Amino acid sequence: MSKLLLIDGYSLLYRAFFSSPPFATSAGEPTGALYGFVRMVTRLLDENAPDYVVVALDPPGGTFRHEADATYKAQRADTPDDLKIQQRLVRELLDGLSIPRYEHTGFEADDVIGTLAKHGENDGHDVLIITGDGDQLQLATEKVQVLLTRKGVSELEPYKPAEVIARYGFEPKYVPDFKGLKGDASDNIPGVPGIGDKTASALLAKFVSLDGIYEHLDEVTPPRIQGLLRQYQEQSFHSRTMATIVCDLPVEAEPEDFKYDPFDPEKRRKAADTARRFEFKSLVARYEAPIAGAKAAPAPAKELEFTLEDTDSAQQVAQWVKKQKNAPIAVALYEDGWMLARDGDVLRFEGDAAHLKSFLEDEKSPKIVHDEKALMRALAHVPTASVTTPSLFDEPETTEGGQGIDVKGVIADIMLMAYLLEPTRQSPAIDFVAQKFLNYTLPALPEAPKKRGKTASLFDEGPNEDEIAQKRKHQAASVAVLSELEPILRHELEEINATSLLDELELPLVPVLASIERVGMQLDPGKLRELDKKLQADIAQSQKEVWELAGREFSIGSTKQLQEVLYTELKLDPGRKNKSGGFTTDVFTLEKLADDGHEIARKILDWRQSSKLKSTYVDALLKLMDPQTHRIHSTLNQTGAVSGRLSSTDPNLQNVPIRTEQGRLIRKAFVAPEGRVVLSADYSQIELRILAHITSDAPLVDAFQNGEDVHARTASALFNVKVEDVDREMRRKAKMTNYAIAYGVSGFGLAKQLGSGSNAGEAHEFIKTYFKTLPGVEKYIADTLEEGRKRGYVETLLGRRRPVPDLNANAFQIRSAAERTAINHPIQGTSADVMKIAMIAIARELRERKLQSSLTMQVHDELVFEVPTEEIEEVTALVKDIMARVPVERLKLKVPLLAEVGTGPNWEDTKAGKE
Repeated sequence: MSKLLLIDGYSLLYRAFFSSPPFATSAGEPTGALYGFVRMVTRLLDENAPDYVVVALDPPGGTFRHEADATYKAQRADTPDDLKIQQRLVRELLDGLSIPRYEHTGFEADDVIGTLAKHGENDGHDVLIITGDGDQLQLATEKVQVLLTRKGVSELEPYKPAEVIARYGFEPKYVPDFKGLKGDASDNIPGVPGIGDKTASALLAKFVSLDGIYEHLDEVTPPRIQGLLRQYQEQSFHSRTMATIVCDLPVEAEPEDFKYDPFDPEKRRKAADTARRFEFKSLVARYEAPIAGAKAAPAPAKELEFTLEDTDSAQQVAQWVKKQKNAPIAVALYEDGWMLARDGDVLRFEGDAAHLKSFLEDEKSPKIVHDEKALMRALAHVPTASVTTPSLFDEPETTEGGQGIDVKGVIADIMLMAYLLEPTRQSPAIDFVAQKFLNYTLPALPEAPKKRGKTASLFDEGPNEDEIAQKRKHQAASVAVLSELEPILRHELEEINATSLLDELELPLVPVLASIERVGMQLDPGKLRELDKKLQADIAQSQKEVWELAGREFSIGSTKQLQEVLYTELKLDPGRKNKSGGFTTDVFTLEKLADDGHEIARKILDWRQSSKLKSTYVDALLKLMDPQTHRIHSTLNQTGAVSGRLSSTDPNLQNVPIRTEQGRLIRKAFVAPEGRVVLSADYSQIELRILAHITSDAPLVDAFQNGEDVHARTASALFNVKVEDVDREMRRKAKMTNYAIAYGVSGFGLAKQLGSGSNAGEAHEFIKTYFKTLPGVEKYIADTLEEGRKRGYVETLLGRRRPVPDLNANAFQIRSAAERTAINHPIQGTSADVMKIAMIAIARELRERKLQSSLTMQVHDELVFEVPTEEIEEVTALVKDIMARVPVERLKLKVPLLAEVGTGPNWEDTKAGKE
């Protein structure tokens, strides 16, 4: 899915002006705000890796809002002279860095963002909006996420409709109505004098909209508010109009104008020159440095030449395939047909998939694809009714009726290859890969139509014949370029010794993941609905108790109202403030207040937990569950995490809570069908075992080899007691310390994890003692950081690289975060590789033994299966043996691995991995 990043330019520039040192060039030009601004923008680009980006700017002069109301923003102080200069220079800076910008005469940046967000959403793009302006919350939808800046861009507060509703009590589209009531002092929008946030939210919660309020004005209480609404009715509607973002501006630009390409050599040279012009030395280094984990850009590629032939004849397809003489064929499935390519010859076929079944399932016919799992998912349920098709060999063959095609013979998946080379780029799209490794730009998709429906669509693909032909050309180039990319990417992988990761791990894993997605997990909707009722009751009860303790009703989901109740009215003291000087309402703060005896904080935490469980899990599972089979089919993302770990979406089953009663009830809703059980196999302390192997620290290695309690042994050293004298609390603190070291956590961070009664001093002493006991771990950390700074990356035992360029950053927080990543990646990434090795081996063994058991989910260090009752004993032994033996043999580990296996009628009752 392509991503469109929209940045509110002046919002970030203004924030940078007041938070950055007053730098200036040697010629005296002020550049402090520009430097802070460009640091924020480049960080956003690095972290989000967008396909399209636009920095929206306010145009010089006034806008239609100023014409409609002369008082609009009239109260604002004059812009500082240094900031005015930098507002002019920011255009030169963005152009020099090849970061697309856009502005529209007579309209604000908000209107540009609203319009482009609507275009992106209409065409299926994921849209991210970065701004400090809460007005833009009205743009939030399921496809458009608004991220409000809190501390530069290092702390962003994400909003989709659910978050807006949770905070304000109404849908995003009613944000202008909210401003119509309460006004907006920052923009000098008056609203209705005397109505504030609380009253405005309550009115909208009851009457939905401003129109609804005035349609039922006689029902508004108290009389004072009704009187104010009558008195300022015209002003209220005018204020709403002023706060409404325009989303249908005519856009005088093409999609390619907003493409973001950080790898183009010419653009990087231009960016380096621009950085020199502004005397941003660190930025010069950024653009002159080679891209971490990749070779220098190749010489400009020749224009890719290809021929496109259409056919609806299965006979012609068979002849074409046979003519290739078992050479690798690039394969792609589009919504309107198949395309096969080899050496610039592209064949497009509109026939049924059943006619290609023998070719697609033939392991001896090598294939190159982009995203094999997506292809397998698309073919999992296609009908293959009995048809007679030309054989790819000699005699015609009949395909028996049924469903699904099992793709085999894939020797290269371009997306996986690019991911191994560019792991920070999630699910690399083919246009990115072609540009990055071939300097080849795919033919453009059709231009946006000038008018379609109520608004023109910037990225829409039109239906007319010319547009269809252009689309075909783009598709043909996309499949033809796969054959060109395969040898180049394979050579790149060979250069970094990563071909085995592709051939022996990632490619064999694809059909395993496809099978998991296809099989899914069985749900008991009755249990979920029971839990939903219970959570609703828990939420209501928690809300009632919070209100009673507060002495009044308020919106618990509103941070502002919560702060008002806790810190202004109840005068609680959490003991710490955020950077802006206010008190926070985060989990850490509320838990501290609860530990200090403030019952209201505990009840708020209960309310939050129940609300999250209901919305994130129960509601989502019921919505996404297949209504006929009651199975849930989550998507496992193979290229979604830099570490190499798998991630899960739609729904995310990897975050189902396990340590709370309510969370355990959710796991109980994952059940086995009649005649089967759920089997769970969980690696025990896998990351600590990997740490022991990597460091070769004798006490750690010995503890695992001898089957000792490693946490008790650590506690013995930390507290200077015999192992047999270690109590439960000592072991708890030792366990946290063990994992904190593996994750590169600081003394301060460990103190927070240890909880009440612990401080940074104690935690630092723990770490100091730990390193004395395990000097090999301390040496591993030092060596890893040193190598990471020299090479720009760290890697797992199998050579999975992760770029860590920020190890050399000047800013402490950025550098510290990079250090934690560098320390943890070889451990966590190797653990991920261990799990993949085990999954492949188990799937192969189940298949070869012709067992009916199915792997249904992978969750962190755990595998979940559905097993017929008659296979329980065999599958339990098989899984335990493979998980413990195969990765050890493959990686030659110095320590044993242990898998804890349990079975039960549901996921929770398997009781595996409860350490």
